[in-house]
Amino acid sequence: MQMKNVLLFIMDDQRADTIGYLGNNEIHTPVLDNLAREGSFLRPYTTCPVCTPGRAELLSGKNAFQNGCRWFGEPIHSEIKTLPMILSDAGYHTAIFGKWHNDGHPAERGFQTTGFIFPYDLTRPIYDHNFTYEVDGKPITGHSTELICGGAAKFIENRNEDKPWFCYVSLHSPHDPRHAPEPFASMYYDKMPSLPENYMPEHPFDNGDMLIRDERLASFPRRHNEIRRHRADYYAMITHHDYHIGKVLDALDETGQTDNTLIIFTSDHGLAIGSHGLMGKENLYEHSARVPLIWKGEGIPKSKRFDNSCICGHYDFLPTICDYLGLPKQSEGISGISYYEVLKGTKKTVRNSITAAYRDCMRMATDGRYKLIYYPHIERYQLFDLLEDPQELNDLNLEYRRYPEGRACPPPLCREQKEYTIDEGVYKLAPRFDDTPQTPHPLLNPVYIPAIDAADADEIIKKLKSALLEWQVENNDTSCTL
Repeated sequence: MQMKNVLLFIMDDQRADTIGYLGNNEIHTPVLDNLAREGSFLRPYTTCPVCTPGRAELLSGKNAFQNGCRWFGEPIHSEIKTLPMILSDAGYHTAIFGKWHNDGHPAERGFQTTGFIFPYDLTRPIYDHNFTYEVDGKPITGHSTELICGGAAKFIENRNEDKPWFCYVSLHSPHDPRHAPEPFASMYYDKMPSLPENYMPEHPFDNGDMLIRDERLASFPRRHNEIRRHRADYYAMITHHDYHIGKVLDALDETGQTDNTLIIFTSDHGLAIGSHGLMGKENLYEHSARVPLIWKGEGIPKSKRFDNSCICGHYDFLPTICDYLGLPKQSEGISGISYYEVLKGTKKTVRNSITAAYRDCMRMATDGRYKLIYYPHIERYQLFDLLEDPQELNDLNLEYRRYPEGRACPPPLCREQKEYTIDEGVYKLAPRFDDTPQTPHPLLNPVYIPAIDAADADEIIKKLKSALLEWQVENNDTSCTL
């Protein structure tokens, strides 16, 4: 069987809920819509929702604690064979266009062709998306998205060798500063995007890193108009790169390589941009710790969603792609688990739970339905039911949710009445001594009945803490104790 080409697009900061076909009716993404329509969609977690660790997980098949890259500038362990190294050994021509953002140079990590690599992307602040690169000894200036996608398209057009190729297209978009060219820049200004469903003016407590760079991109508290303007610029960047991703896919079609190419779209992590009163990715809510992931190619189900059923991580990508390509199982230095059988429909998921971490400020564990976030600096736990509360608005561990009867103010007792009773979680008046049935008092509000009682919540927390502790021991995570 002819070996498949692999075209991998990786964005910077793109949330999973920014694709029109998957439910966002405010954004224009026709190219990504078609990819999702013709392929399958997942939402893996990244262990550490920051640019460099997220990319290192994708390339290494190991989580951030195992591959050595838990923060900006930290190198991937030198003994780990990265994805391009593995594909090079299998006979692929490997190429990267765009943002590298890991240690060293991509040529040292298995890429044979490199183009439009921003040479200082670990240290130099980005003030604009118009970059100047040197190509064939001459300077070339333009918007990074257009230059990077143009380089990838040219690479595809020039493939005439008798070997498969792997092309890693890594955009700076939609990372701030969000400067899309016209007509994209102003296309969302006439009708500004709405606030996110989980918008808050401020985060309800100090999560341990409230003044990191990303959180200073908007005022405190977050103002409605300011957040909507940020989202308009964010959406403009996404629509702009959607258009230029289409140009790369046109090159595939025009050279007759589409049918023999696996096309993958993802991001390094998500972004808050107003959700929970936050702006950046440096948190463990779903909007930041999960990434969009689309697979399109031969044997991949069409218009299929596995994002709510398959628990997986960004580091599971490498063994999955090796599985899909029929390459030998990668065992040395690889801890990820292939979810290819999920894509084929023979499995529902590959993990019973998954964990994530952010510096020494936060830890998270989820079993797919319930999710625990721990903040060691303030010894606070949050518990969310992701099935009933996907926006993570209702913390089931809050005292007034756990023990609502302790916060209710009952009405005055009737003359013959001695007490109130609770029947199966519903407040009812105690019967009179003559056994005349009474109706519930309107002040006894059923809104304050907890979704789960305190004992059940404690059992769920205990289970998720156990999963997190096991993960910490396995990964030598000593910077945060439960």
